[in-house]
Amino acid sequence: MGYNIGEVTGYGGGPSDWSLTVDLTDPSATTVSGDFDVVSLLTGGSTGEADDYSIIGTSANFDSYTDNFVLNADGTFSFDIDRAAVFASDANQTVSFTILGTSGGQSDDDQVSVTLLICVARGTAIRTANGRRPVETLQPGDWIPTLDNGSQPIRWIGSRLLEAEELRRNPQWHPIRIKAGALGRGRPRRDLRVSPQHRVLLSDWRAQLFFGEDEILVPAKGLVDGQKIRWEQEDSEIEYFHILFDTHQVIYTEGSLTESFHPTGFSLRGVAPDARAELLALFPELDEDDGTYGPAAKYVAKVQEGLFMTQTAAV
Repeated sequence: MGYNIGEVTGYGGGPSDWSLTVDLTDPSATTVSGDFDVVSLLTGGSTGEADDYSIIGTSANFDSYTDNFVLNADGTFSFDIDRAAVFASDANQTVSFTILGTSGGQSDDDQVSVTLLICVARGTAIRTANGRRPVETLQPGDWIPTLDNGSQPIRWIGSRLLEAEELRRNPQWHPIRIKAGALGRGRPRRDLRVSPQHRVLLSDWRAQLFFGEDEILVPAKGLVDGQKIRWEQEDSEIEYFHILFDTHQVIYTEGSLTESFHPTGFSLRGVAPDARAELLALFPELDEDDGTYGPAAKYVAKVQEGLFMTQTAAV
């Protein structure tokens, strides 16, 4: 074959499979578009248009999550993302279609796959009084169901963005990935990424056997088993969010129970300076005595206790 058709606007992949990821936590992410040309097998550069382009197949779910698909004679294509349908599905979705280009009596088919993400690090779903929402869309005053005290209004929400270079210098800040179902059926519902010190609620036999408690909070890095719960090693940007109530609470995060922000001297050091100033303006007493906020909602296990429990339970 003397030629290949290829997507020329920057999709990853090739020469026959092309991929794109769209983060739907960005409200402006509403359409997908691209352009196919005839490309040189030697240089990969465009050599013009094919005589004809056509669609010869789509994934079974393509029509469920897209609208208004258009393929033009010059190889450009576009479609709208049915954002409501993707969010209603409560899961990331990958849709694909196969395009056939014909030129000079020769043909080449390529597949385009588009992953529609509703759950990325900053898009962690929090249960609210009005359904699940990505954490970055929450605001002070939003009502959040808690495990023990009904719905409570958010008093403050902050975040800290860690860039790849900062994570490279400080690998201890890499996120912990808790795989779907690692804590029990549907807990979490999807893979959950949290900061290493973020505490997760356990209410199974381990809490009773090792601590004599019905429920305990364990720092995520104290639950690492290298399989279902593990450190992420990639130096890729991540943003950690802090949700604060009037008192420490346990909330529903991707179907699992995790803690809200508990401001102490240690945890306050992990808050960006501007956010810390905002927090202390709301709770000025913390600037004088970080113990005035109140106790933790549950018994809190130390990291080493959690690791001992995790390692012993695995034997």
